[in-house]
Amino acid sequence: MPRRSGLLRWSAGILAVALAAAQPAAATAGPSRADDFVVYGFSQSDVHEEDPQVYELDPDTTIRAIGKWSTAGDEAADYDFAQIDRYHAQGITFMGSGTASVIFPKDFATAEIFDDMSTRDADGVPVPHDEFGFPEPARRGNIFNPKYREYLLSWARIQVDGGVDGLNLDEVNAGFSGGSKYGFNGNEGFDDYAIADFNRYLLAKYPAFTAADWTSRFGMTGDNILRRDVPAGDLTANFNYRDYLRAGGWNRDPLNAANPLAPEWGRVVANRMYAEDTSFTATYIRRYWKEIVDELRAYARRTRHRGLLISSNGLWPYVDFNSVGMYPWNPDEQTPDFRGADYVPVVDGHLDGAKSLQSQYRHLKEQSARIAGHVPVVVFIDWPNDMMTDYLALPPQERKDYWRIFGAEAYANGIFPAFHLKDTVGSPTATDLGMMDFFRTHTRFYKDHRAIFKDNAIGARTVRAGAAGVAASLLVQRGTGRRSIHLVNHNYDRGIVPQSGFTVEADLDSCPRRVSLISPDFASPTSPAFSCRHGRLKLTVDRLDYYDVIRL
Repeated sequence: MPRRSGLLRWSAGILAVALAAAQPAAATAGPSRADDFVVYGFSQSDVHEEDPQVYELDPDTTIRAIGKWSTAGDEAADYDFAQIDRYHAQGITFMGSGTASVIFPKDFATAEIFDDMSTRDADGVPVPHDEFGFPEPARRGNIFNPKYREYLLSWARIQVDGGVDGLNLDEVNAGFSGGSKYGFNGNEGFDDYAIADFNRYLLAKYPAFTAADWTSRFGMTGDNILRRDVPAGDLTANFNYRDYLRAGGWNRDPLNAANPLAPEWGRVVANRMYAEDTSFTATYIRRYWKEIVDELRAYARRTRHRGLLISSNGLWPYVDFNSVGMYPWNPDEQTPDFRGADYVPVVDGHLDGAKSLQSQYRHLKEQSARIAGHVPVVVFIDWPNDMMTDYLALPPQERKDYWRIFGAEAYANGIFPAFHLKDTVGSPTATDLGMMDFFRTHTRFYKDHRAIFKDNAIGARTVRAGAAGVAASLLVQRGTGRRSIHLVNHNYDRGIVPQSGFTVEADLDSCPRRVSLISPDFASPTSPAFSCRHGRLKLTVDRLDYYDVIRL
């Protein structure tokens, strides 16, 4: 049947939510605790589709089982919610999801509403995002607009009503890049809603400033200066940041270092909300993000009598777990080419297993703790980008080795990999690539030993491996204090080079009574020879293929 116009669809969705809320909701069990998850999958389908690979992998959860990334998803009829029961029958937690920033004209009834929902440049013009390559025009939605936030909540509530256990909101702060039109220089987000909030931010930050102070500190002029006696949102009588940028010649490059107000505005880092960032954009995005999260959790409690798991792409506060997309041009490592951490290391089409990602994974874990507290961190290969392209193009054995090495290295540093099953752009699936048998057998190790991998912190003590190319780490479990040493082999040349007969030493707070060694690479635990005196542990590892875990 033909689809209704955007506003009618949005209005119908809100009416459906209201009617659902008016009916007595049956009490349902709450979702699993994210702290209990050990095996994650990544398989994203459109809202009406289902991926049978999930049932074969049988993970604790997929970080985005379905995703509203198109014009479908504004109505309950768009969804196949029946699959949630099939997830639950296997004990799999079902995460709904959607883009928190991409919008299309068909989402709304009129061009005027679409314009009002859209982000704008420093000249007040909506910013196109043709770089997506969608068949219809795409823009970014404006999180500073209360009507846009309500639009996000309207389709999210539909997913809650449908029975999802959680929601993953993607690209929350993506409406500030400027897109390809401006070379991603940050010329975006300068609509009336945002610059009115900017006035409020400046007035609150500098409560004692006089007109002379605004002029001397920021170069504001008498005809465009902040005033306390005029509403902050009156952009005719009060300060108008767009006019200020045009007067300074920065309207095409508003984050230019010559702009005195650029540090106050802040530079938005995509999919990151750093704890120490107190600039305007970070302060208000964080505030509106919290409003959205609080409302969704309250709605689930009120209408479904249950909790709701929340996640987002990147590192964000107020979440139950952080799901970090791995893509080029990330901020996780400073590199000469500005591409950031190389999460899928490939040389000449072959896996560079000699590289270690220990420092990059630890950086993500440490930043997440600063931002969100001690919540799980899971990494997934994001798409479409060349990291995913390189992964898909690896020779079959090396594609499995990626998970044996770099998936293991995530576990070894207290975070989790999401095993890749499927994206939404038609790339080969795990089944197409012949990966499913491997995934089933490989993840069995982590399921069988899940108690070891939950809620770990990086130990403060150093672990020394007596073999070159072995990344070693000490994990200490919160609550229990259980310790484990993790060894990842990076001796690799188009295949793993096993290591044998080497020593491992660690300085511990106390000596263990017993030591055992387990690995996904062999069937049974072993008991390595060890000695320990005054906390100085020394043991011998007979063999390391890809990954060994030493339980203390």
